[in-house]
Amino acid sequence: MALLALAFTSPSFADHKEDRAQELKEEKMKAHKMDMEGKVIRTHNIDGFRLTYRLINMQARMKNMEGMEKMADKVASHHMMVDVKKIGGGMIDDAKVGYMFTSPDGKKHKAMAMAMKGGHGADVDMKKRGKYKVAVKIKAGDKTVKDEFTYFAE
Repeated sequence: MALLALAFTSPSFADHKEDRAQELKEEKMKAHKMDMEGKVIRTHNIDGFRLTYRLINMQARMKNMEGMEKMADKVASHHMMVDVKKIGGGMIDDAKVGYMFTSPDGKKHKAMAMAMKGGHGADVDMKKRGKYKVAVKIKAGDKTVKDEFTYFAE
């Protein structure tokens, strides 16, 4: 019994416990950051630009925010962000971005993105499970870029 007590009070057990606590803290921070920044759903290089698309589940995010739980069903289901960067360069903050979503039932929805810290975003409704077609038009300076992809919402 004394040996067992010694094992649980040894520095290696205490270090392991602290390491695990740090790992859990880092995992929680990473999950919070992903919740805030969204899930990367596509990265694509086209015409000198690097486009990174992120999708934020707004309803899940609101449900996890203290005092906002009741608002979750009153907001758009998702927020689509796109980071527009020059390949080998920095972020382009003054681009104009428009989305056209075709939902699994064939209905089309347009959304104009707003420039914000870390990209260009728009609220979109992706409540239905299935395949969405996403068409994107980006005007950056004198250059216009069109991108298109499909996303499967679960």
